[in-house]
Amino acid sequence: MPERITLTIDGQTIEVEPGTLVIEAARRLGVKIPSFCYYEGLSLAGACRMCLVEVEKAPKLQTACTLAAAPGMVVRTDTPQVRAARRAMVEFLLTNHPLDCPVCDKGGECELQDMAFTYGAAQSRYIEPKHHVPERRWSPVVYYDRARCILCYRCVRVCKEGMGVGALGVINRGGRSEIAPNCEDHLECDECGACIDICPVGALTSGIYRYRTRPWEMRHVGTICAHCADGCKTTLGIYDNRIMRGNNRDRSGLNGEFLCIKGRYAADFVHHRQRLLTPLIRQADQLRPAGWVEALRLVAERFRGVRDRGARLGVIGSNRTTNEENYYLQKLARQGLNTNNIDHHRTGDVAALMAAVQGRNDALATLADLEQAPAIAVVGTDLAQQHPLISWQIRVNQRRRQGRLYVVSCGPVREDSYAAQSLRVPAGEELQGLFSLGEQLGRERELVVVFGDAIQGEDVQRLVSWGDSLGIPVKYICLVDYANSRGA
Repeated sequence: MPERITLTIDGQTIEVEPGTLVIEAARRLGVKIPSFCYYEGLSLAGACRMCLVEVEKAPKLQTACTLAAAPGMVVRTDTPQVRAARRAMVEFLLTNHPLDCPVCDKGGECELQDMAFTYGAAQSRYIEPKHHVPERRWSPVVYYDRARCILCYRCVRVCKEGMGVGALGVINRGGRSEIAPNCEDHLECDECGACIDICPVGALTSGIYRYRTRPWEMRHVGTICAHCADGCKTTLGIYDNRIMRGNNRDRSGLNGEFLCIKGRYAADFVHHRQRLLTPLIRQADQLRPAGWVEALRLVAERFRGVRDRGARLGVIGSNRTTNEENYYLQKLARQGLNTNNIDHHRTGDVAALMAAVQGRNDALATLADLEQAPAIAVVGTDLAQQHPLISWQIRVNQRRRQGRLYVVSCGPVREDSYAAQSLRVPAGEELQGLFSLGEQLGRERELVVVFGDAIQGEDVQRLVSWGDSLGIPVKYICLVDYANSRGA
């Protein structure tokens, strides 16, 4: 293990790992160094210069977001020279920035607004007319206001590095630089909204949320996204008993602050006009609203009639209900309807995997393993579409630890762009395709195999036996669809 480095920040001594940035070391001490362009987990930009600090024996101020800690380093983050530099940077950023915080959609949660209050740069010496261009609508979700953009490049980096899409870029040079979409005047992307959430100012705003309420007017409620099996936490903003938006900026779930389009925007089904709010009973050719007592009585009578006639009954459970609800459903089927014909929509064969690795304590991988593993094999699934959180974790691994990815699929997938090797196989031959990569995978230190419903039954046992033959530690993740395929 590398020897740790000792440095001093504002009189406090701390030990950190080699390569740790000064801005991160300061945060561990509770010392907040402001920044716009720096964002944990993304590449370094060094663009905003807000994180300038004094370093003893250095000839000038240094950017804490690009400066690695060194042994014996002495850093000061709040001297008159540092505050003057940060105040000047805020003043520069405000030279062409609209000073209309009360009507800006970002008001109340704008980082530039916070810095203006902190460093007292509300008044500018810049008296020339400001250059304004009309706001642009890049998609139903994303609006861009160039005049508010401070060119921190967070949106560009999270789209490329975080989401693996690369739908945003920078055009022109110098003072004419601006963020641009991938299709001239519009975006073609996942519409995930990550660029909006990560924007520190009001340059990128949400077409779904903007101008509907203010952050301090909402009640924030944490819940679990039910649109896939990854189990991401989402924080819903509630105003007037309606869901205004979803995000997870407090990073309190297993997904950190990551959310895909479903976790961020798909909560609107709650208010959809076609959502059933009361039971409907068919009479003649029409459906009429009914109370729950009447509806359940009718269902019970129909079931009783079928059972008494000796007819066969089958019950299909839901992948979106809880374990407790599924338990009561099977109890109703077996004890109330006298049938063992119970099933649900089947996806990944979790039962077969559990049987194949029975007695092993370290055969099942976690999300943390996906971020740490030196090698990952993805078999027969499109992670970006079906399991976006897992796709995100693999990209984090690539950025931070240069893990190698091997893909076996029937068609193109987003992971191809950064995989060490991609293999196309006909449907049904995914397992054989993986076996063909055995020589390369056997040279890895460790391996995580991620597979979906392309491998079922006895093939799962064959997969585990093949993993044992590699002679390296191998862990497995069996992917399932919907919110509760395992419980069902």
